[in-house]
Order: sequence, then C-alpha cells, then structure tokens
Amino acid sequence: MFDWNWFWLVGEIGISYGFYRWWKSNDKFLAVLEVAPDIDIDNLKQFSSSKTSIDYAAIHGIVRTNDSKSNSVIKSQFHPHCLGVIHRLTVREKKLEKLRNVWTEANKTISDVTRHVPFRLVSPSGNYIRIDIPLKFNSIEDQLEVIHVKFEPNTTSSIQKIVDTFLGDLSTGIETKEQMLLVDVPLTGVGRLEKQSNGIWYLVPHKTWGGILTRSSRAEIVSQYRDRSLLVRVISICFGIAAIGTGAYLLYKYYCKRRQQTNRLPNISPTDDTNQTDNNANARLRCVICLENEIVYSLQPCSHLGLCHSCAQTLQSRNRGEELCPLCRTPIREYQRIFLP
Repeated sequence: MFDWNWFWLVGEIGISYGFYRWWKSNDKFLAVLEVAPDIDIDNLKQFSSSKTSIDYAAIHGIVRTNDSKSNSVIKSQFHPHCLGVIHRLTVREKKLEKLRNVWTEANKTISDVTRHVPFRLVSPSGNYIRIDIPLKFNSIEDQLEVIHVKFEPNTTSSIQKIVDTFLGDLSTGIETKEQMLLVDVPLTGVGRLEKQSNGIWYLVPHKTWGGILTRSSRAEIVSQYRDRSLLVRVISICFGIAAIGTGAYLLYKYYCKRRQQTNRLPNISPTDDTNQTDNNANARLRCVICLENEIVYSLQPCSHLGLCHSCAQTLQSRNRGEELCPLCRTPIREYQRIFLP
C-alpha cells in the first residue's frame, strides 16, 4: 500500500526548489543592480550623439508635469489643491467574519481605480528625463501618499444586524481611500534609458530586469533586495534540510518494515519442508497451495492451517496488500509456527 507520507517529502522538495529559484533570480538581479551606474540627469547632454541608450542605470530627480496643460496633471477629488501624476481611488467594504467562533476583520474591494499621466524627473538645474508609463515599474504603487481616508458606518436596522451576526458576516461600513504621487516629490528610477529622435531621454522598464520607481535611495534599494535574498535563502535551506530529514526517516521506516516482513517467518530447518511419503493420518494436513508439503504455519488472525515453508516465503514476497489467506482472503498479519504430531 502506498505511503502517503511520501507526499510530504515531495512537497518539501518542491517548496525548497521554488524558493531556491527565487533566491537565485533575486541574486542575479541584485548583481545587476549593484553594478548599474548612477546617472546624473545633467550629464546626459554630455553623451555623444551616437549613444542612444544606457542598458540599466539609476537616476534621481524631482517629479514634475510635462507641461502646464490641465490634462497633464491629476487633481485630488477631495482636496483640489493636491496635484499629482498618479492617482488611486479605492473603495472597500469593511466586514467582520466569524471563523470558528472567532470574529476577524475582512475587506471586500468594491472599486480600485488607478490613473496616471506621463511626467518628468527634473534635476535642480532644470534638465529632465521623461517617464510615460509609470505603472509598469515595480514598487511605484507602494510609494503613493495617502491624501484622503473616510469611513462611513453602515446604517442598517437592528434586525438586519442580528441576522448578519447570526450568519457570521457583519458589514461595518464603507472605506474610501485616495492615494497620489504628488508633484515636487523626489524619486529614484532604475531601468533602461533610451534617447528618442527628438533628443529627449526616456526611462523605460528593462525587458529582462524590469524597472523600479521609488522614494528610497539607491543604497536603500540594494539593502532591501539583500535582506529579501537572505530571507529566501534561509527558507530554501530550511525546507531543504527538512526534506533530507523526512527522506531519511521514510527510508528508515521502509527498511524497518521490510526487515520486519522478512523476519516474520520463524526459522525452520530445510528438512521440515520435505515431502512425506507415508499415507498416515497427517496426509490430510497438506499445504493448501502446493498440496505436497506438510503444513508448518498457522495464519493469523484467521488461524487457518494452510502453508508450508516454501509457499509461505513465496506469499510473503508479494506486496503487503496481496498477502491474503488462501482460504478466507483475510489479510495475513503473522505466520505462526506449528508442530504436527
């Protein structure tokens, strides 16, 4: 019969391998990030006209709109004086759910809309690069500043609250949260720099390594990825050690089981299994399988007298699930030695 504990081993190996792949991928990106040059926006003009791209680089600047047109900036819906280039409005229902007699908070997203406009990263001297699709960069949505949060409690009737409480699904209210990436905010961008035909440099995500837009500095970005790589490495090693331990335990368990099965037949001399030539009263007690040798084993737990030594060995060599009494088909647990008069 198949031992389902082997699935634990397969699962541990799979998890360890998954974290190992993540660890190595993170280390590769970290190596690229550490050697990526820091580019000053003011120095881009000094590059020769033949250089139209920088494969992977970090750049720093202040967020500004592309121009003064009204459609080049996004205004807050709740605070018109707040201007930005990325706007996110999230509406969620706050709920209390009952799980095993314990009430826990839960959120159900009703609406989550994010808008953006192209913008610039500007140096103190006024030089700039453009970013047209900021949402394709990693971490950018984590850098949005919370502008407005409002919670509106539910005004349901007492009867409805009692019913919801009984069902274990109680809605407490609606939360509206507005987040924005405001203008005049310092930002660090990591990605591929490309010079277009109009002479303007653009920051775009790299095809292999992607891109990053964050308020953190270059050193902070590297530190975050190092910490992440260390954590993933530790998890991968821990699951790998667990898989080795589980595999060793299962092999030891399998070895002990096979050894126990092998030793279940009591030792008897080969002469005990020879054919009997006389036709005395014991002639009726012959092995029910070969019908030749004398019975030397009683099968437990059914207690049938049934097998000679050779047939018992043959039967025991089968899988445990196929070790059945030839007379009643009961699974054999033990072979008990008997001595006939």
